Amino acid sequence: MIKITPLFSGSRGNSTLIQTPTQNVLLDLGYGFRATVSKLKSLNVDPCGISAVVITHEHSDHVSALPCWTKNFHTKVFAPKQCADYIAQTCLCGNVVPVEDSFDLQDLRVDVYRCSHDARACFGYRFADGKTSVASVTDTGEATMRLVKFLAPCEKIVLESNHDVQMVQNGSYPHLLKRRILSGLGHLSNEQAGKILERLADSNVKSVILGHLSQQNNTKRLAYESAQAVYRSLGMEVGKDVILYVADQDNNEVTL
Repeated sequence: MIKITPLFSGSRGNSTLIQTPTQNVLLDLGYGFRATVSKLKSLNVDPCGISAVVITHEHSDHVSALPCWTKNFHTKVFAPKQCADYIAQTCLCGNVVPVEDSFDLQDLRVDVYRCSHDARACFGYRFADGKTSVASVTDTGEATMRLVKFLAPCEKIVLESNHDVQMVQNGSYPHLLKRRILSGLGHLSNEQAGKILERLADSNVKSVILGHLSQQNNTKRLAYESAQAVYRSLGMEVGKDVILYVADQDNNEVTL
């Protein structure tokens, strides 16, 4: 049994807890160090007992708490090979294990998904224990069948639903930033996330957490209703045929 808990999810920082009966793994450390420690303790997780930190990429909203973490806890850190040295230097980590392909974390097999994002490298990850699997893919600008196939074996997923396209287009962001967000090297929109969920309707995926919402260009209601509309069009009922949750930047109350 693998459990997945979004600790923090959004523009200001991201971190997710992956749990098995034998270990606790942190996916990203992009929020405040003290807030992360406090959130873990509220879940009865001892920060000293975190077995590994797995990093998606080097952007600050995914690594900002890493320097304080590695100063206080001697946790092994895994990161994409192309940004491992950069993370080691900028985040003052003495030991960052470079990741290129699948690897093992005790009872977990970890597979990687190469995201389309404007980073040195950006990975989504799938965690499997031989019986069940969960995955988290954010910070990617393309909704592809490759992504569908990566997520399809999982019972539970975190999928990016970053922005509403009209909110981006009509918002106050500079033109270059708007173009970045909407590009193939940016982030998945609500509509793109819906296309992925539509193609996953007949897969193993029965629990979905929508994550990495933009503070300026999305709302939890818009993201939820967009995904809900997809399921309704397929004759599926949220809460019965599939569990749907939208992760919050600060206050998340779900463990799947």
